[in-house]
Amino acid sequence: MTNLISDPIPVPIPLAVPAGDQLAHPPSLLRNRNFFLVWLASVVGNFALAVATIAETWFVVKTLGAKEQLGLVMIAGSVPRIVLMLLGGVVADRMKRSRIILGSLGMRVLLMFALVGLLAMGKLDIWVMTGFAFIYGSLDAFFWPARDALLPSLVGPQDLTRANSIMLTTNQIGLVFGPVLGGALLALVSYEWVFSITGILLLIGVACIALIREPALVANGERRHVLHELKEGIQYALSTPVLRSLMLIYAIANLLFMGPLGLGIPIVVTDHLKGEASTLSFLQSAFAVGMVVGGTLLTIYPPLKKRLLMIVLVIAAEGVLLGLQGHSYLLWASIAIQFLLGFGVVSNNVPMMSLLQQYTDRDKIGRVMSLNTVASMGLSPISYAMVTALLSLHVDIGWIMPVFGLTMTVLVLAMAAKVPTIRQVD
Repeated sequence: MTNLISDPIPVPIPLAVPAGDQLAHPPSLLRNRNFFLVWLASVVGNFALAVATIAETWFVVKTLGAKEQLGLVMIAGSVPRIVLMLLGGVVADRMKRSRIILGSLGMRVLLMFALVGLLAMGKLDIWVMTGFAFIYGSLDAFFWPARDALLPSLVGPQDLTRANSIMLTTNQIGLVFGPVLGGALLALVSYEWVFSITGILLLIGVACIALIREPALVANGERRHVLHELKEGIQYALSTPVLRSLMLIYAIANLLFMGPLGLGIPIVVTDHLKGEASTLSFLQSAFAVGMVVGGTLLTIYPPLKKRLLMIVLVIAAEGVLLGLQGHSYLLWASIAIQFLLGFGVVSNNVPMMSLLQQYTDRDKIGRVMSLNTVASMGLSPISYAMVTALLSLHVDIGWIMPVFGLTMTVLVLAMAAKVPTIRQVD
């Protein structure tokens, strides 16, 4: 087993792309048609996701009156996403990523309009919502590795970091205005119309992806068994100190952060702020605005030194903010905390993506992306289950959020103190 304490300082891998994995002479970023289509599809898709999320959350909490069961819906979406994610990474290294994304988005359109039909017939209960979440999670398991691995095949190495910064920043446009639109729609029209609008937005994303001209992948020798390729990807990630440290950090963070944040915010709005759908949309929009502001600053001033240490320190600060949010009874204070949490999340994502790009071979990027996602999200279902169990035992959210947040802070700081790679790698 590799020693975490005495790992040598890793050397970044040059941003070279194997032949066939990208265009021979890709156009500059501003003239890259494929990049524009991916960007547009991503922005529209995130906009649709934000509208659907606030509608689904409010439907479960308010219409169904099942706030204690909201965790079941989130668990149902997380479990298949994690279980199938590693397979999704292998598939993303084998076939055209745009084709995988197209199929996933197309299925989401069909599911969204099926949701509208069931709602119109009065058959949309908590168990149906849980079933839809399960299907969505299964589709995500193939969508995310393909999406994360697609960009290096469409953009030249010299533009890759900037392209990712633009994607991470501008994608938040939908997350900023999506909750606002979602809250307004919930106040003006029925759930059927809200979900129908979401389906139309997803259909636009499908059209954009269908127009992408992705270069064909060149097979690297004889194709091996899926399990062999999966094992190869795992061994590669675990033997690379930066990748292994990233997976450990995000495993800790998601175990202690995702559940309290995802389940806690609607409860804080309902129990502490006495708000309606508009109040929830304000908090979600504040989170997204924080991501936009943070992403913009990181695009202009990208971090170049001690990025792994930066990630740890930001996560530690997020733990403190999470604890404060659990005791917020003022709307302006909750909005400010959500802004800072959003700022922190994007401050993790930008350096994380650049580290993954620099320290990963291009022929393994799909598997590494999926492994990192599994490591960062694999414990999310447990996090949701823990919070759900505590809520069912009538433990107040004012205890849950501080305990989880401060524990996360202590653990990631202890890890930084013990692992030299975190403190030294750029």
